Amino acid sequence: MNGPFGRFARFWRRIHLGRNPLARRSDRVEAGLLIVVVLGLLIALPLAALVGSNTYRGQLAVSAEQRTSRHLTTATLMEDAPTPVPATDGAYLSAGSGSAGVSARWALPGGAERVGTVTADPGATAGTQVPVWLSGAGDPVPAPMTPSDAATTSVLAGVFAWLVIALGLTAVYWTARLVLDRRRAVRWDREWLYAGDRWARS
Repeated sequence: MNGPFGRFARFWRRIHLGRNPLARRSDRVEAGLLIVVVLGLLIALPLAALVGSNTYRGQLAVSAEQRTSRHLTTATLMEDAPTPVPATDGAYLSAGSGSAGVSARWALPGGAERVGTVTADPGATAGTQVPVWLSGAGDPVPAPMTPSDAATTSVLAGVFAWLVIALGLTAVYWTARLVLDRRRAVRWDREWLYAGDRWARS
């Protein structure tokens, strides 16, 4: 059986040795360790969910703080943004990065005017108005984190936490199995030597 049931049956036989007289002590140790690994992976699921939940609450707090301390306004470009240059294959090679800064001016809440660098679409001309988020000091800052950004970060944090635990348990299992395999090989060689001596004397 090569389907899921067949794989499960092989896994079950591997961890459930029962009273098999051919099972060595090292086999039972390996089976017990494999059970511990499986249980550890299952226990890690709610732990990873807890990490994701705590991360989500923290990111929502950051998002709320950013939305409180930042405000959206409009900046007017003082120069043309870099224009994409057509390439020979029909694609476009930007004369400058699309995220390159462009000089612009914007008004502060108190009425004063500030000049600085903002991001504009490639090819935007001088005089074009672009949205810009400002900090409390009136400097351009990234847009506040959205709830969807917080959710994505929390999911990634939970998955990463589970993967770290899974990799740790897997490393412990394979290290222990390597040690057990070496001991089984040494014992197997010793038994073959003993059997060879008995055959030679008979």
